[in-house]
Amino acid sequence: MTTETNQVTETDAAPDEAAQAAQAIDLLQAYLRGHEDAMSSLQLCAHEPGKPDGPMISLPASAIELLQQILAELANGNAVTVAPVHSYVTTQQAADLLNISRPFLVGLLDDRAIPFKRVGNRRRIRLDDVLAYKRRDDVHRQALLDELTAEAEDLGLEY
Repeated sequence: MTTETNQVTETDAAPDEAAQAAQAIDLLQAYLRGHEDAMSSLQLCAHEPGKPDGPMISLPASAIELLQQILAELANGNAVTVAPVHSYVTTQQAADLLNISRPFLVGLLDDRAIPFKRVGNRRRIRLDDVLAYKRRDDVHRQALLDELTAEAEDLGLEY
């Protein structure tokens, strides 16, 4: 099922589509391993039954990388969302991206940890601001984990 809302496209992977995506990612990765220059010249061939020569569609390298990521997620049975980074998301969408509750996100917004704008009585958050917060939070969490690991090693603790 595919739904489109405000420049955000979400796709749920059906079981048969997951298998098809798995086969496609395997073939694409095998091809790319054997053709180092393919990232700059890969083309898709649109095949129509009964028409042997379909149009060729050239893909930019960034689209090929994104296609690989999408296929890998679909092959794992995961839903995929594609959105331009300059788009705005709702508080629920932002909370889902950060894997936190919406009330916790609202607290972050109220504390000005993530910039937002109001549209009527609703908050809207730029997707790139949500992703920037996520990167900062990931770096902070990794630093804490490294610190705890070093402390455990200093104490001779095994995990």
